[in-house]
Amino acid sequence: MKTPLMLDTKRMAIYDGPGIRTTFFVKGCPLKCVWCHNPESISAKPQWARFQHLCQHHEKCTMDEATCPTRALKLYGKPMTIDEIVAKALEDKAFYDQSGGGVTLSGGEPLFFWEWAARLFKAFKAAGLHTCMDTSLYAPPAAINALMPVTDMWLPDYKAEDDALHQKHTGVSNRIIKKNLEHLVAAKAKLEVRCLVVPGCTDGDDIAARHRYLASLGIPKTSVVDLEYYDYARSKYLALGMKDTMPKKK
Repeated sequence: MKTPLMLDTKRMAIYDGPGIRTTFFVKGCPLKCVWCHNPESISAKPQWARFQHLCQHHEKCTMDEATCPTRALKLYGKPMTIDEIVAKALEDKAFYDQSGGGVTLSGGEPLFFWEWAARLFKAFKAAGLHTCMDTSLYAPPAAINALMPVTDMWLPDYKAEDDALHQKHTGVSNRIIKKNLEHLVAAKAKLEVRCLVVPGCTDGDDIAARHRYLASLGIPKTSVVDLEYYDYARSKYLALGMKDTMPKKK
């Protein structure tokens, strides 16, 4: 079983499923989306980032995130046990109960670590928490089957309808993604499908084609959300020493 490092915990989240939520982000993703606004989530390994606009380039730099006076250093990817994650989630249970919220697992790609994710979600359900899975659905069918009994709501991204376009911009085919989405629909899983609209990449004809495909599956318009693209993550690419592949927003 692969166990991910954790990237971040976002408390009081309101866009990652119903109600007030705590969203946990795993590190590691099999896709390489050119527009990725979380480039630190692609590699499953720990990564140091040095934000140049904050760095004073001190000659005795200790590369210590905790003591950097300008907060120019950040370590992406830290271990966290399932018990620790559940305990963190339970800190805000009163807010979930009042708002109809819960916990969301995001990334990276949570289903890249699907056996671990299934154990985590079982622990969440044992604690009485509502669960959402934020995923590309690029995973083996076994991952969907393992998570379905413990996932209250799925938040899949649908990145492109044209398979050649999908491969060009994400590095992988969308065939398994569509099969998994169709499986969820057939199982009457609760869904909110997100369609990112990237200028010059997946706008125009492809967004229209995505809507037609989703409608053909019987997914109502109220369960499909078009997301506007932002290219605000360029400083992360620079800080990580990665090539900036983000398309420019028109």
